[in-house]
Amino acid sequence: MHLEELVARYGLAAVFLGSAVEGDFTLILAGVASHLGYFPFPLAFAAGAVGSFIGDLCWYALGRVRGPRFRAGRLYRRMGHRIERLAARLGAAELVASRFVYGTKAASMVFWGLHGMSLPRFAAVDGVGCVLGSLVFTGLGYLVSGSATILVGRVRRVQLWLLGALAVGVLLVVVINWTAKKELHIENGEEEAEETA
Repeated sequence: MHLEELVARYGLAAVFLGSAVEGDFTLILAGVASHLGYFPFPLAFAAGAVGSFIGDLCWYALGRVRGPRFRAGRLYRRMGHRIERLAARLGAAELVASRFVYGTKAASMVFWGLHGMSLPRFAAVDGVGCVLGSLVFTGLGYLVSGSATILVGRVRRVQLWLLGALAVGVLLVVVINWTAKKELHIENGEEEAEETA
């Protein structure tokens, strides 16, 4: 079965499940598929936001229930120090920012569950992040698809659109990740300067 047939057959269910499990790339693909007419953009955006929220709740719950075990795990050891610094600097807004810093989203949800953020507060802040993330990434896929239509013509080959969306998505993630690392590096330098003073 071709990708075009999968999108046509499972459409919004695939967007919902994909955004709950993976996130960004699924949302970009949802925007592309929406532009190609498989389903309306508002439904793609909504399915992506709700799916992201359900996935985040699962990670948060694991942090609440199995927090110490996750703290000792490889994912948290690798990303925990970055998340702790971002959380100290941004507070609860780190939940929103983690959506745009590659590799920190799941660990951030576990972090806030582990550190005892109340469920209502988590739901309110993460809900805003899910809406913004879905709007940005689904919109990006939609816009990239529209630009390609103007430049290339009315080509309906989904693989071509997905390749373009992937390239732009990867570029966006690399730029955001580089910016976040630069910010963290500057913060590390300031901490080291304070310690030596």
